[in-house]
Amino acid sequence: MSDKLSAVAAKFDNLKTIYLIDTYNLIFKAFFAFANRPLITSYKMNVSAVYGFLNMLHKILNDYEPVYLVCVHDTGGKTFREDIYEGYKANRPPCPLDLVPQFDVIFEFIDALSLPRLSKAGFEADDLIGAIVKKASGEDYSIKIISSDRDLFQLVSDKVHMISLKKGISEIVEYDPELLKKEYKIRPQEVVLYKSLVGDASDNIPGVRGIGPKAAEELISKFKSLDEIYNNLELITGRKKELLAAGREQAYLSYRLAQIDCDCDFGGELENYKKFNPDIDKLHSLCVKYEQKKIFERFSDYFEKRSGFFYGH
Repeated sequence: MSDKLSAVAAKFDNLKTIYLIDTYNLIFKAFFAFANRPLITSYKMNVSAVYGFLNMLHKILNDYEPVYLVCVHDTGGKTFREDIYEGYKANRPPCPLDLVPQFDVIFEFIDALSLPRLSKAGFEADDLIGAIVKKASGEDYSIKIISSDRDLFQLVSDKVHMISLKKGISEIVEYDPELLKKEYKIRPQEVVLYKSLVGDASDNIPGVRGIGPKAAEELISKFKSLDEIYNNLELITGRKKELLAAGREQAYLSYRLAQIDCDCDFGGELENYKKFNPDIDKLHSLCVKYEQKKIFERFSDYFEKRSGFFYGH
């Protein structure tokens, strides 16, 4: 093993690595993966998200063998971002009716597996993930975030990687700062600055009207922060200067909306995320009820493997 690989292996020792599941992100990804061929039970219930999410979860558990893990999710209520900007995420379509009943079912499965769940009124899952990252980093843990939400790229560092499931679950990409820069031409510390300038249509973050990706990239290459841009407007020429001057308020608003609140009090101890005591009878009952025979077989194999991993039998 090379010195570089040895360093990575030591850095991400599973005994000091916390896996953070961006729960709703994976649920929606699972549901839409089966949009053209939904999985329907004999009693006509759509269980595409149930199957897809559990399949993704099994892959993470089986492939990475996490010791610390928590499923983080929104509460569904109003957040502080909507308090400062009514239009935040206002452009999103309503949740598909076939998906709504599956949320509670998935939470039942998570609880049967004895995996900790975390949510907090007024905050998004991203904020809770950011708060855990901040606390964990201060206590010398490493973090692996499981999500395809690019907002979370701002948290990536040498000790915080983001695992993105692509093409269903057939391809896994693990982003560190180097790969993020190579694939997206951006560094973690530039993610929020970029969105403050360009905006984000998916979250209805306005950005600066008229400033597009190319202009934003040019500005970020010269200036390292939003304050630095606005403190040096006299160095910027032409139409770009006019747009920035007119859009100052929107830029700072967009920055606040895009920035993850890592100071959110998530009210938990990291040791609470080291838990493994699945209720196998409950899991079996749920698998029977929602016709998930394959899922039960896969998790049964995982339980056997996990037992051997910890106890050597």
